[in-house]
Amino acid sequence: MRSTAQHLKYGIYLSIGYTGLMTKRNATYLPDTPFWSRYQGRFTGILNWPDIEAFWDAMNASSGEWYVFAPEQMPPKTPASNAEFTGALAAATALINTRRDRSHCGAVYVDDTRHPAFVKIFDPAAMGSSCSISTAPIMPRWIISRVKPDPLPPVPLPAKPGLFKRLAGRAYSALHLI
Repeated sequence: MRSTAQHLKYGIYLSIGYTGLMTKRNATYLPDTPFWSRYQGRFTGILNWPDIEAFWDAMNASSGEWYVFAPEQMPPKTPASNAEFTGALAAATALINTRRDRSHCGAVYVDDTRHPAFVKIFDPAAMGSSCSISTAPIMPRWIISRVKPDPLPPVPLPAKPGLFKRLAGRAYSALHLI
């Protein structure tokens, strides 16, 4: 594994072993809480359509408390009711099935395929690209977890460059206009 300095040189921290994901231009630090630590853990993508069907069946048959969290909203204070849980799974299934024309799924990631406790469900039409490190990380459409979710921190405003950098930038731009 590369050192921290090498990670900065290449523009991205690997999510394993760090408390935050950082990209070169847009630094996003997730809180150091049990939920966000689990979020940054190791996940397996469920790629094959028959495996997706088996996964949905296993999730529908699962018991216990599940939190259903849409990251753009405030996190739930209590676990989902059975109706909320099955409704969220139905909505996720419908969204994922919009891409049935593809050879594989690639929008559902789970921490443990046999005994899931943390599931990330991405919108297959808005997953971004794995090589676009200069943009903000794409958040899942839903996170289904046994761990109570915490809210995302507010997005920090971009740092305003100092006076010297602003003046130097203008001078540099003016030289290139000539």
